[in-house]
Amino acid sequence: MNRINFARCSGVIVDICKGHGSWFDHEELTRIVEFIRAGGLDAARAKEKAAIEEERRQLRHEHLSADGSLSSLLDIEAADDHRTTGITTGIASARGLLKLLLD
Repeated sequence: MNRINFARCSGVIVDICKGHGSWFDHEELTRIVEFIRAGGLDAARAKEKAAIEEERRQLRHEHLSADGSLSSLLDIEAADDHRTTGITTGIASARGLLKLLLD
């Protein structure tokens, strides 16, 4: 069982088990819904994208100044695209789950 801060910034700590799912303590689901309705999920997504872009810029700069290799730059971009897809898929999954619960 792992405890995570929903969307990394909501302040709602959710219990997660890979094998058995998620558990919400009293009022946690309500607080998550309020966080999303207030635009928190969109703000968290924008913050995460900005952080990823900044990390990309730093990595490009480091690799280009180290050896100027185009293949190194392409490897970094491919890894970044994979990580970004995983993050957006997770956010979309959370959004879909909440839509099912709320509709």
